[in-house]
Amino acid sequence: MKLRFRNVVLGGTFDTLHSGHVKLLATATLIGDRILIGLTSDTFASTYKQYKVRPLSIRLTNVKNLMSLIAPDKEVVYVEINDPYGPAVIDPNLEAIVASIETAPRALEINDQRVKGGLRPMEVVVISTVRDGFGHILSSTYIRRVLEKLEPEQR
Repeated sequence: MKLRFRNVVLGGTFDTLHSGHVKLLATATLIGDRILIGLTSDTFASTYKQYKVRPLSIRLTNVKNLMSLIAPDKEVVYVEINDPYGPAVIDPNLEAIVASIETAPRALEINDQRVKGGLRPMEVVVISTVRDGFGHILSSTYIRRVLEKLEPEQR
């Protein structure tokens, strides 16, 4: 696997940011010069999330703030996506896609779509799962469930 790429892409809802998101974003900045981050639109997120996600404007601000800490000198482009693929299936400049173990199948689908469209497949870089101290896989959904169980004064 090539370890350095000019253009790297990743995507997600980025609702409740956690260390898994940090690992995903940091990996992209370590291997890429220019990072394209797709954030799901409010409408698209509502089609597959069991809960109401924060508005895109808030999620975007949070990701931008996090990226300013992780990689303040990197070129980062943010796009709203309205389907599972976004610009990753049509942008010929993209060389690598960063995914979690859970989202790796989607990255492979994106590559299939790229090939069908006459583009080269991207290198798929998969990060390992991030777990909490009890062994639970971290996700925005999991964090929301834990917070809902806490008494209001514990939140």
